[in-house]
Amino acid sequence: MKALAERWKPIAFLLCLLLLALALTTCKTRLAPQTSLFERLGLSVVMPLQQAIASLAQRLSGFWHGYINLVHVRQENVRLQRQVEVLQGQLTQYQEAYVQQQRLRELLGFRTLAFPQAVVAEVVGIDPSSWSEVVTINKGSRDSLRKDIAVATHQGLVGRTIEIAPHYATVLLLTDRRSAVDALIQRTRARGIVVGKTRRLCELRYVDLHTDIQVGDMVVASGLGEVYPKGLLIGTVAAVHQKPQGLFHEVEVQPAVDLAQLEEVLVLVP
Repeated sequence: MKALAERWKPIAFLLCLLLLALALTTCKTRLAPQTSLFERLGLSVVMPLQQAIASLAQRLSGFWHGYINLVHVRQENVRLQRQVEVLQGQLTQYQEAYVQQQRLRELLGFRTLAFPQAVVAEVVGIDPSSWSEVVTINKGSRDSLRKDIAVATHQGLVGRTIEIAPHYATVLLLTDRRSAVDALIQRTRARGIVVGKTRRLCELRYVDLHTDIQVGDMVVASGLGEVYPKGLLIGTVAAVHQKPQGLFHEVEVQPAVDLAQLEEVLVLVP
């Protein structure tokens, strides 16, 4: 208690001086226009203290209002940030819908020109295994699909259906090793068989060693076998390897369709 009283003594003394100065000022103002020496001394001590207190109070008020404004600014920033995130999500959805619409317009335009009965389907599943190149689409027997129907996009051939369910179908891709398509080199009309080789390449087999074949030649379906329509683009020649003692060229074919990025396809219903 003594320490507390000792601490408050200077403050109490200053407050007493302040009150005394105010009282003397008020009294003198009422009684006489002149101030005495004692009053002038009291005022000279109290007035700087009063001005300092007023200045401190003004600064504290400014700091407080600044803090309040800063809190409001931070809250507004958080609100705007959340709004930006919502708008960014909506923009992403709109962009994805626009891109999908463009792909569908190309597919439907291709169907209208070449395959009026083609069924548009969406890829809903991909086989993750390394030895199988198949995808699942969301159309099946209820949409007039059956086994061994060619599947394509507006860019070219994709593969053929191998399994059918009422609402789904499995598509064997060109790059699967089980796939085989009778094909022609468009420029020279040389015939061969396109089979799967790797995830992104096919191989054109049984092309006579004396056939003129060059990198960049277009490879199309020959129409034999009644599965793949004649003239449908398969891909382009990516490399030609000649064996001195062989009978055939070794030809690598780059598929026209990026089979790793399939999203929508056309099932070419006869």
